[in-house]
Amino acid sequence: MTDLSTDSESVVSSLSLPAKVGQLFVAGFNGTTPTVEIEELVSERALGGIIYFSRNVESPQQLRTLSRTLQGFVPDDGPPLLVTVDQEGGRVARLSWGTELPSAMALGATDDPALAASAGEAVGRELRTLGVDVDLAPVLDVNNNPDNPVIGARSFGERPDRVSELGAAFAAGLQSGGVVACGKHFPGHGDTAVDSHLDLPVIDHDRERLDRVELRPFRRAVGAGIDAIMTTHVAFPIIAEDAERPATLSRRVVTGLLREELGFDGLVLTDCMEMDAIADGVGTVEGCVRAVEAGCDLVCVSHTPRVQRAAVDAVVAAVESGRISESRIDESVQRVLRVKRAYGAGTDGDSSKWDAAATECRSVARTVAEHGVTLVRDAADTLPLPDETVSVYEFEGGRGSLAEEATDRRGAFASALSAAGPTVNASVLTPGDSPSLPDDAPTVVRTFDAAANPEQADAVDALVAAGADPIVVATRNPYDLAAFPEVTTYLTTYDDTPPSLAVAAEVLVGDRKPTGRLPVTIPTDETE
Repeated sequence: MTDLSTDSESVVSSLSLPAKVGQLFVAGFNGTTPTVEIEELVSERALGGIIYFSRNVESPQQLRTLSRTLQGFVPDDGPPLLVTVDQEGGRVARLSWGTELPSAMALGATDDPALAASAGEAVGRELRTLGVDVDLAPVLDVNNNPDNPVIGARSFGERPDRVSELGAAFAAGLQSGGVVACGKHFPGHGDTAVDSHLDLPVIDHDRERLDRVELRPFRRAVGAGIDAIMTTHVAFPIIAEDAERPATLSRRVVTGLLREELGFDGLVLTDCMEMDAIADGVGTVEGCVRAVEAGCDLVCVSHTPRVQRAAVDAVVAAVESGRISESRIDESVQRVLRVKRAYGAGTDGDSSKWDAAATECRSVARTVAEHGVTLVRDAADTLPLPDETVSVYEFEGGRGSLAEEATDRRGAFASALSAAGPTVNASVLTPGDSPSLPDDAPTVVRTFDAAANPEQADAVDALVAAGADPIVVATRNPYDLAAFPEVTTYLTTYDDTPPSLAVAAEVLVGDRKPTGRLPVTIPTDETE
């Protein structure tokens, strides 16, 4: 691999045009060992970066070996790979061996910037031991739309000042831990009711509103020195060239607003260009060309080898035809190389430090849960639970969006509550099931996004109609109370990570006093 200690301009000048263009792409692949296709992208097309998903991850040692193997495919005269991963916390965490943090909204409920910084630093240290260079976090979107299907608890909350402060602190922690922080999704994906994985959302607020809400966390993060920003595939008619142009493809947004107005000179990454907001519009290959034209430095194509190769070839052809200037490519390559040099891309993770880093992550995760779990309502003074048998109803889990992991945690809350002391009669309900009314036993229902899964609200309503007074524990979406406002006792954890479930159980039995505060407003909220 190329020694990046030399001046980046001289390194750029030594690269061929195809090698320069290759540096602008981040690609994903299937499996826990390299595919032939990803090896060829690295060795023959000078791929700039890799993105890991859970499909690539088995264990810390395996991931460290995978990073080392992929770096070994880089030609002797080529820059090292920039290895990236989404390790936000909550349900968006690709490393799922028990070191993941609770969600950003759980951190929002603590309202503690120092804890956010510690959380980011712990994650950064663990990723660094695994050969990972970039954490695609924090989410800087202000989630002020309860119907948002893709952001939700990935956001620190609905208040721009809270999101700004906690986001900047988390990013600073990541970078002090040795990895690049990447704030997303610029200029903001919080006030949408459409998932950009599936369609093109539109945010048509005026500029004053965008400055006051959506842009505020990004301004704060840029001012605090964040080194990477990810664009969103959302249309902003008031600031883009036309009403249906995704921000990722808008020069007015990427170069005009982010670069020139906000003064950001770090890396600009795209969200995956195979998402339907791009693929069903201009198409992924053409979209990659337009993203480079707009000013993006790294273009992410996460899944399909054929599309990855075609996109690289299309950008090379665009330069050769004069559509894109080579100097425009050089600008991005210099930024990419600068970040690779600053963060030691290509260096092996230090396996001797992983145990300590993992222990720190677990400790911080527990602290976040202890301070974040929120008792929204206990109008009838139901808590703590009496020392007797408790009936627990849970639902089949699933992905709230394509960004989330499909981890099956059925029965996890019942297990956590049993560990806290009570005898638990547990039932997992499937769509269409009706809960049986327990005989005078306290009843707990664990929900995970009742607004989008009406069978959950139906089960709660059935218990209320039958004379029960169910305690509801919302373990993903804090807005669930709006689906059954008559419930008298309502607790929310913002995610279903093990520490969050354990702390919720401790609150229910009276072993812990909840201190979290809602960082969002629940529609028809009647918090006590």
